[in-house]
Amino acid sequence: MAPPKALENIGETLHSQYERWQPKARYKLQLDPTVEEVKKLCNTCRKYARSERVLFHYNGHGVPKPTANGEIWVFNKSYTQYIPFPITDLDSWLKTPSIYVFDCSAAGIIVKAFLERLDWSSSSSASSQKDCFLLAACEAHQTLPQSAELPADVFTACLTTPIKMALHWFCKRSVLLVLWIILLLTRFLEGKMIVKLFLGS
Repeated sequence: MAPPKALENIGETLHSQYERWQPKARYKLQLDPTVEEVKKLCNTCRKYARSERVLFHYNGHGVPKPTANGEIWVFNKSYTQYIPFPITDLDSWLKTPSIYVFDCSAAGIIVKAFLERLDWSSSSSASSQKDCFLLAACEAHQTLPQSAELPADVFTACLTTPIKMALHWFCKRSVLLVLWIILLLTRFLEGKMIVKLFLGS
């Protein structure tokens, strides 16, 4: 699959997975954005959400790891290279309440930068409490697992399709479990067939 098409496919899949959990929410995809596009997106989302929680999902596959300062990577204005984007800007535009999902290698670096920002802001004013959740795929020193058996975004898959991922994980590791699931599905389908025959449909 061509890279632009693959990127669109990833975005659409993620969109539909989140929509399954919260169908009434508004979702806006921003695939390979620039700093200006991220700023516009954050301000628009906060405006429409008002006091509701805003979800920011960063899929950092295929980009460099976050910088030591917790910066993530976005495109420059001419889309020729990635540039570091300060997490402090993101936080100031998105405000709270919010949920951040960082699905990238060394995501713990970003969490550390957020916590340092929280410590700094809470020491400067006692009333500034943050109402945000930070979900990171791995610790600061870790890289994401890469296996042909698993989706590339295994962390996101666990968040958005937990039952499917749990079944996938266990089925790959247990032949007995696979046989048991096949048996259950067979009995379930046979039961449906009996009911259909009984009802005459």
